[in-house]
Amino acid sequence: MITPATYTDHPPPVQQAPAMPRVRRRLATSAWLLVLSLAVVTFGFVASRPAAPADQGPPTGGALQAQQAIEALVHPGPQPSALALLPADFTQVTGIVPGQQQARDGTVRAVHTDGGCSAPWGDDNTKWDYGVPCKAHDLGYDLLRYAAAVGHPLGPDVRAALDHRLSTDMHAACDINPMDSPRTCRLVATLFTAGLDVNSWHQRWGPPVGDPIGPLLAGVAVIGCLLVFRLRGWLQHRHARVAAPAPAPTTAPAAPLSPWVTLGAASLVLLILGESAIALARWAGAGAEWLWPFTWAAQLAPVFFFAGGRANAAGWRATRDSGGGYRQYLAHRASWLLRPALIFVVVALVVPLALELLGIPEGTNTAIMRIALHPLWLLGIYLLTVVATPLMLALHRRAATASVTGLAALVVLAELGARALGSPIPRYLAAFGLALLAQQVAFGRIRTSSRLLLALAAALGVTGLVLLTTVGGISRDLLGAPGAPPALSAPALPVLLLGAAQIGLLGLASKPLARLTTRLAAPARLAMRAPMSLYLGFLAAMLLVVALVYLPDHPAAIFTWLGDPRTWVALALLAVPAGMVFWWFERHPRETAVPVADHPGSGGWLAHAATVLGIGFAAVGLFGFALTRFGGDEGTIIGLPVDPIQNLIQLLIGVFLLHTVRTGLSGARSTWIVIGVACVPALLSAADPVTVAVHGVTALVALAAVASTLVPTKAVAQNT
Repeated sequence: MITPATYTDHPPPVQQAPAMPRVRRRLATSAWLLVLSLAVVTFGFVASRPAAPADQGPPTGGALQAQQAIEALVHPGPQPSALALLPADFTQVTGIVPGQQQARDGTVRAVHTDGGCSAPWGDDNTKWDYGVPCKAHDLGYDLLRYAAAVGHPLGPDVRAALDHRLSTDMHAACDINPMDSPRTCRLVATLFTAGLDVNSWHQRWGPPVGDPIGPLLAGVAVIGCLLVFRLRGWLQHRHARVAAPAPAPTTAPAAPLSPWVTLGAASLVLLILGESAIALARWAGAGAEWLWPFTWAAQLAPVFFFAGGRANAAGWRATRDSGGGYRQYLAHRASWLLRPALIFVVVALVVPLALELLGIPEGTNTAIMRIALHPLWLLGIYLLTVVATPLMLALHRRAATASVTGLAALVVLAELGARALGSPIPRYLAAFGLALLAQQVAFGRIRTSSRLLLALAAALGVTGLVLLTTVGGISRDLLGAPGAPPALSAPALPVLLLGAAQIGLLGLASKPLARLTTRLAAPARLAMRAPMSLYLGFLAAMLLVVALVYLPDHPAAIFTWLGDPRTWVALALLAVPAGMVFWWFERHPRETAVPVADHPGSGGWLAHAATVLGIGFAAVGLFGFALTRFGGDEGTIIGLPVDPIQNLIQLLIGVFLLHTVRTGLSGARSTWIVIGVACVPALLSAADPVTVAVHGVTALVALAAVASTLVPTKAVAQNT
């Protein structure tokens, strides 16, 4: 039997109130389902946007002829002049033989003769006859596809001009051929225009492509299913809490927060704030010659992993003291870590939209998204250190010096290998090695009698860092360096030396640091209690600062900008989720690590399978989500192609499975039915063997788990 333990890195578990009759709130539940459905569909729509075509400069050759033909299409006249401007190989490349037709306004248009007004229910030229403008618009889209096929996609303004021409023609048809219903005609024309704009925005105003709606809908359905099952327990707990009596005023105060948790939270906050300030300074034109000292002060990743190592060790020891094992430790520790990680789904969804609404240039968008998603990399690496903690603690007990030396050698060799091979993979390995090294050092006891050793480590770290960045050819920028591993946002080798100096100084200042962490316990507790809301609020503030820089100088133009609905929608995209997350999830204190009691269904091979699959899918989902950045870098994670929708499914599978282990539901039949269903979209749409193998094996495990839950029932039925 596992009993609750006092965790040194978390408050003690809160005693649950006796079970109360569940409060039924049909309206509230329906509202939650409506909001959830809307959010999931919106996520799928935004996540499936392709990458924006790269700017290749002014078009030449066939692409230039296509642009000239489109220019003629959007300025129609008595002759179909676009036909004479078509590229010579247009029909050969596209397979389309264009023609000409006269529109109701008297102009003669070059058209795609087999085209029409596309609608969800098929081609519909309407009774007001939008047919000829739609066919001309289709020919324009064919020209956009031609330009992309010959290697030079045209700019977004070209597609926007085609859409505007069709919208103008449809509204003009309501005056030329009203058919006794001009208002209905204008409404239909407006709806068609909205559909055009939404579809073009979804495709980033690039070459028109056929969106595979089947895999998208399947992925969205699975995401909704996983969220419903994950939130179901939270809703039940929330309803029970409403019906429960108020706690007695003599409730014991919360236990003091561990100084290592305070140090870890403070280092992460300072790193995020420092990186944001440095990036904004660079963006404003500040020179690197005086910014680099601030990057040394703000690069606190080694301190974060050092403090996290102490917290991981405390969590593992507390789990063992309470009678638990590796499974319970992973379920509790990883579940606590993955909860705030899910907010980056919202960040990756709303930040690009907000920047696009505010008209921020693409280069600035990339810099802001790099800052916004940097903590996701840190959480992903930290999750791996959580997994490795028991093994690294065993190595520390048996060979502390050798393990530290080996990890330091791994960081150096991986960094040198990255330079020699020109591959980013060794840099990721170096970042993970550095995190393990900081954790391994944290496992040791720093005695006050070792002040000479600590001073020597700090001196050697600073000296080596100075030499490396002066005569060694390494950039002095240790935060936001281009080409650096995203987890550190800097090369691993200088960060290793900086970490040695930082940890040495922390040891020398241990007593003042202990007093400081005690004073910062209250802000740290707030940061631990509401990390998602605080981070979204911070991003909203940073977005406002960036938008203010682009404000026009003229006062009247500023008031016009403030009166633009897009400005307030952009700010609300971050401010509203921040308020909702805090109000519904984070304003109430909750337990963060409570061991699972041994009861029927909480152990066995199903619990072990759920733990292994949960950790694996969570790690792949975290790193894959960071790599995609919604239309950003392409790549693979252990052979799995990164894709925003699939990566979110993987992350949610990991969160869901670890939650079932923590709550003792890993043996429930419904758990594995949900997991089996979650594997279906990847198996239906995946073309690579790794994806098929991973999700196929998971589906087989889910099938075996469901079958194992049916065996006892059949046995009982036969005996009776």
